[in-house]
Amino acid sequence: MARYFIEVSYDGTLYGGFQIQSNCETIQGEVEKVFETFFRTAIPLTGASRTDAGVHALQNFFHFDTDLKIEQKQLYNFNAMLPSSIAIKNMYAVPAEAHARFDAISRSYIYNLHIQKNPFLDGRSWYYPFPVDRALMQIATDSLLTYTNFESFSKKNTQVNTFECAISKASWEDTADGFSFHISSNRFLRGMIRGLVGTLLQVGRGQISLEKWHEIVLAKNEQWVDFSTPAHGLYLSAINYPDYLKKVG
Repeated sequence: MARYFIEVSYDGTLYGGFQIQSNCETIQGEVEKVFETFFRTAIPLTGASRTDAGVHALQNFFHFDTDLKIEQKQLYNFNAMLPSSIAIKNMYAVPAEAHARFDAISRSYIYNLHIQKNPFLDGRSWYYPFPVDRALMQIATDSLLTYTNFESFSKKNTQVNTFECAISKASWEDTADGFSFHISSNRFLRGMIRGLVGTLLQVGRGQISLEKWHEIVLAKNEQWVDFSTPAHGLYLSAINYPDYLKKVG
């Protein structure tokens, strides 16, 4: 029995999320359906990182085990069978003990905002025409690297053992259409990034002070956090693995 990693990218607009669900179409469900059609047998997939309904990914991973013959040329067939909103970018063998989720060293996300109405960005970026103090937002953002407990930025009814996250990067960057939020961490909580973006924008608009920002982080109370940030601006941009699990060549 061999184990394989699958690298995928997708537009999450039409899906109920990444992980398979019984009541809606998901990224995992679509890929599993294609594999079952092609191989004429069910092949369960294990995902590396869940994304919510409407969230996109430039890079995400599955792993699966099989005795079937797996070849790179099959990528063409899989992609021809998949919806245009999902692409399999790569597929390669890994050690039998490799795990797409648990072996990930870090995950990175980008949240895109555009400042002028643009129909070509609809559903892929958040139209945000309001003036913000980016310097003030960056000061608040820099403080994220000094905190480890992000319970305030976790939505309710989340089954996790810890709210500890080790954020290694957090910044706001200019783009051709506006600006974007970039963040990397060993793990993220449910709703965390959208909560961070929404609350940091409140800092930028002067709706909350820096002092209040720190109070919110320390409060361990999600009621103070703005989770209304829409899903369509959020992208899982990269998952980092140890070198021995990366495809070379």
